[in-house]
Amino acid sequence: MLIFSMASFSAALAEDDKLSGEVSATGTLTSVGGSKAKFNEYRDVRDGVYGDVKLKYEDEKYHMDLSAQDMGYDTQRYSIRGGVWGDFKVDLNYDELPHNITYDAKTFYSGAGSSNLTYPTQPPSTNTNSWSTFDYSTKRKNLSGGFQLDKLKPFFFDVSASSEQKTGTYPIGAAGTTPGGIDIELPAPVDYRTDTVNMAAGYIRNPLRVSLGHMYSSFSNNNLNLNFRNPATANTSSATDTFTLPPDNYDYKVNLIGSLRLPMNSKLDMKVAMGSSKSDANLLTSYVADVPGGLTNIALNKSTFNGQVDTRNLAMSLTSKPLAFLDGRLFIKYDERENKSDQIAITDATQSPATFTNTLFDYRKVKYGAELGFRLPAKFYLNTNYSYGTISRLRDDIPENRDNTYGAELKWTGLDFMAARVGYERLDRKADFEAPAVPSIETYIRRFEAAAKYQDTYKASLDFFPIENLNFSLSYRYKETNYPDTILGLTGEKHDEFAIDADYLIGEWVRLFAFFDYERIRQEQFQRQTTTAFDPSLPPSTTNFNWTANQKDETYSYTVGTDIFIIKDKLTLRLQHSYLESNGSVDYTYLLGGNPLPLGRTQDNIDLSNLDDYKLRYYLVKLTYNINKASSVAVGYAYEKYIYSDAQYDGYQYVPATTGTNGAYLTGAYNDPSYESHIVFLTVSYRF
Repeated sequence: MLIFSMASFSAALAEDDKLSGEVSATGTLTSVGGSKAKFNEYRDVRDGVYGDVKLKYEDEKYHMDLSAQDMGYDTQRYSIRGGVWGDFKVDLNYDELPHNITYDAKTFYSGAGSSNLTYPTQPPSTNTNSWSTFDYSTKRKNLSGGFQLDKLKPFFFDVSASSEQKTGTYPIGAAGTTPGGIDIELPAPVDYRTDTVNMAAGYIRNPLRVSLGHMYSSFSNNNLNLNFRNPATANTSSATDTFTLPPDNYDYKVNLIGSLRLPMNSKLDMKVAMGSSKSDANLLTSYVADVPGGLTNIALNKSTFNGQVDTRNLAMSLTSKPLAFLDGRLFIKYDERENKSDQIAITDATQSPATFTNTLFDYRKVKYGAELGFRLPAKFYLNTNYSYGTISRLRDDIPENRDNTYGAELKWTGLDFMAARVGYERLDRKADFEAPAVPSIETYIRRFEAAAKYQDTYKASLDFFPIENLNFSLSYRYKETNYPDTILGLTGEKHDEFAIDADYLIGEWVRLFAFFDYERIRQEQFQRQTTTAFDPSLPPSTTNFNWTANQKDETYSYTVGTDIFIIKDKLTLRLQHSYLESNGSVDYTYLLGGNPLPLGRTQDNIDLSNLDDYKLRYYLVKLTYNINKASSVAVGYAYEKYIYSDAQYDGYQYVPATTGTNGAYLTGAYNDPSYESHIVFLTVSYRF
């Protein structure tokens, strides 16, 4: 349909006044030291020429937009949209996106990136110079299109479809034996395909809008298992292990959406939806263990797992403005998740208890509330809100929740050059937790996403524009969360965020711009390690000791720059500098008791001073010259420097150890992502 609809444009394209667009080409020279994968993590910047094309055609009957960007590169994007005014619209899109993780990773396995990994001799070679190299990277390719029929107004019909392919290699970790044993980093294959179709039909004519929609999606994986020779066992006949990969699955969703305008400036909105997701997978009947023979067999009540999760959703809201100084909204939401998957009984004679059955997870969520807005004297506006919600989960280890949320925001626009607002919100969550009859870790730990908590959020902002060419804004947000019933795990969190944004045009010759953002997160945790009971109230001993951790993450970033109009509408110089820094740390306190710290360790040197620390510096110099209204040329230089530091990667080795419970075979995934780059570019553009 797209081809036929565009064919009639061919004769009309000769009329130049109906066709406009821009064609540009950018040539780049790059120099990258360090991790080229991190530098190009989600992009493709390299020596060469990038081409961009934009075309637009419009007349009384037809319209068309065409765009092509980064042609021939791993980030190339193409789209064409068009149709006949009032009759139909069509679109076709294609894009690619890379995710580069690590180049030149190493492994003693042959077949990296395939579903079978092996090596010739047992144990594998620890000489990393003899290992093969490969890249951890994936590429996503997406093709999509759509058709919208408008000719039958007030009825409409939309249909769209997409097909996405994702290929490459990514790292996964496997335990050498169960339980415990060495860790093995494996290059796993990615060969996914996801096909999706969306359809919607409906009716739009004031005061009614209604539509019926359907979505169907299927996912397929060409590698359902990763087979690898396991170096944890010397038994050559049974040393092949299996890591399961994402199984094929599909899901669908049907929804009915409607809205109705009512008297007193009111509107009723409603959405009803239901869906189902299904998947099947073959189950393994053994695992590699540190026992004679290498394999331990298990008994299953079913050899195939049939997964199915059904969902149902309902949302309704009523908005109204009955009076000039009052507006409001009432809403209710209902969400239900029903797990109809198989329950698999696994029997392993080497474990106690010998039989384990997977627990299915269902829940029901109900939330309703109201919002009221009041226009007050002196140009004040007060918005208030309250909601009540419940979450019922059909699992003993996760509690039921009751949420009370209320808040208010006050806005003032009493001056023509300033707007200010302040706000507050409170969440009070109750958790009904049923402790198991026999004390276990679930007796004391509380999963933070479902635990009882009190959360207070404060926010304030100021928009300031005293003169025509100056804009200035400030904002601050503070959130504090406490978990009063949590004994083990996360017990509290504090979050600050502050931002400044400014833009100033000095006459007609200079524009200044700046941005600053600061964010700080502090988390408090209490943990317990023991070899006997789980009760954290026991006094410290040689088998029972506790520790606390105060984790802090601070991030700040800024951008400053200027546009200098050396020759108005002709020659412009842009200077820009950006900086981003994140500092993480953990302050540990070890509660000694009868189990003191090892020799040489103190309460200070057990702390982590660098946890996910990074710095990114960026500089840009760009000079743009408009030759005439149609042509322009730009030349520039960009510099980036990224430095990463983390205690987990300090002293990285490919083979820290090959035996014992702390051993590991590593491949270099995510190792040393720091880089420094220089980019020189030249862009030529032509507009018509």
